[in-house]
Amino acid sequence: MLFKKETCSRDRFYDKTGIAKHREWRGFLDTVYDYNQWLVNLGIMGMFMTKSPLRIMKGMLEYRWFGSYLGAFHWIDKCMEGLTGPALRVAHTQMHAIMKLSTEKLALMMKGDRRFGDTPDADKQVLFEQTMGPEILTGFENLDPMCMEAFQCLIGSYMDQQLPPVYIDTVEHYGLPADSCRLSATAVGVAIKDDFPLNGSCLIVNNMPCDSSTMNSQLIRRRYNIPEKVATLPMRWDDPNTDKYAGEQMKKIISFVSETTGEQYDYDLFLKTMEKHNEEVLLEREQWDNLATAYTPFGASICNLFHTSMYAFSGGTLPYVTNALRKSMKIAERCYKEKINCWPKARHRAIIWAGPGCYFFHFANWLYNCWGIHILAQMDNFEGNILIPTDNVEDAIIGVAKNYENGIMRRHLTGGYEHLFEFWGWAEKLNCDLVVMNEDITCKGALGLTGLVSESAKEHPSINMMVVQNDLFDHRTISRNDMRREVNQFMTAVMQEEPLDPSLLDFDDDMGW
Repeated sequence: MLFKKETCSRDRFYDKTGIAKHREWRGFLDTVYDYNQWLVNLGIMGMFMTKSPLRIMKGMLEYRWFGSYLGAFHWIDKCMEGLTGPALRVAHTQMHAIMKLSTEKLALMMKGDRRFGDTPDADKQVLFEQTMGPEILTGFENLDPMCMEAFQCLIGSYMDQQLPPVYIDTVEHYGLPADSCRLSATAVGVAIKDDFPLNGSCLIVNNMPCDSSTMNSQLIRRRYNIPEKVATLPMRWDDPNTDKYAGEQMKKIISFVSETTGEQYDYDLFLKTMEKHNEEVLLEREQWDNLATAYTPFGASICNLFHTSMYAFSGGTLPYVTNALRKSMKIAERCYKEKINCWPKARHRAIIWAGPGCYFFHFANWLYNCWGIHILAQMDNFEGNILIPTDNVEDAIIGVAKNYENGIMRRHLTGGYEHLFEFWGWAEKLNCDLVVMNEDITCKGALGLTGLVSESAKEHPSINMMVVQNDLFDHRTISRNDMRREVNQFMTAVMQEEPLDPSLLDFDDDMGW
């Protein structure tokens, strides 16, 4: 089955599921390479199971969201669809780092879960909401920063589109309005169903990215029987007068964690780790320069996921993340030097902006395979990339606050409405002729600016803007196929183009992961 050749892309999938019958044929060398890298991922999963086998199995049986991770390999394959040559190699390089960090954190979470018995590992963990990274906690040498809801909500929606509706329906049953932000609603639904592991010595919640998260935090806090601290970061972060306040919020986190756990903060360790954070950021900025060329191997779905994973889990603490960045840049430099076209199907260069349909995470791959739209980057790629001063502690602490203020799902919604319009500048820098504008129908902040976004398109006649609606986590409102149809209508009616693969235009995968 490894080398079976299909007549069209949809032939290798079971009807209504999007699940493949056999592996994708990419040519002999790339198919063998892809299969070998799949075995590497299998090895990472095997190592994961050895870290705490009994607790991991108990977690799999206890938590609904954990069962969705059985679809991990299917999800990886979806994110590699259509990739060949250097693009495939960059994607696998970054995916290995993603798999390693996610399995490490998952194993740590299960080892610290008091639900499966008392454990000293629980008290070594400090929980924080997913819109923050671990940077401010890196001065605690003996503590493990633990992202509270990323695995249950965000990553879970990538793995299984059927997962979030369970939690969304739960919270709506309790009276939350049906048009609330799906990110917040899903997190609250997890809390109501008591599906968060019982780990952590203390909890840090925040007001990011918006007022919906404030509601989310208040409800989640009631489900944890551990001390908590609220970190409120300025919405008008562009104003330098707010820097001192933001820095004070970070200092309060340090004091709170130190008082709660009895651990002392090592400021020298903090500064050294921020130097490593800066190395990650500088390597990413090199990647931005490469994206502007015609020979970049970066794009599709994985590069966006790599950045969001780095922001949420690394912050300079994971050396293999930095190594993956270096290795990816070496591949990119060779492609530029040898003038290698890494995206042979590409007819358009594009970026994706605003909140995505997380249940259709491989949307960028579909755009490339069906219409030849090469997605160079997505909005999250340009958030949480702040260089942090390391000359003195005071500036470093404010720098960390700045990184959070400019973080994932926050920069474009706060600091002034003009930040939502930064996509035009990035589209021009990256030599794009197309912008794919996500329209999350439950994001009140972004929807309120829909008219202004449409008007701004008149000022950029050389760049087309395509609007695609989604419901962030709930595929029942706007399905994957609904999103595909919007693209199809735009490409045929406005761009007047024919698809590269007509079999990908319209198909039902609503029952799939």
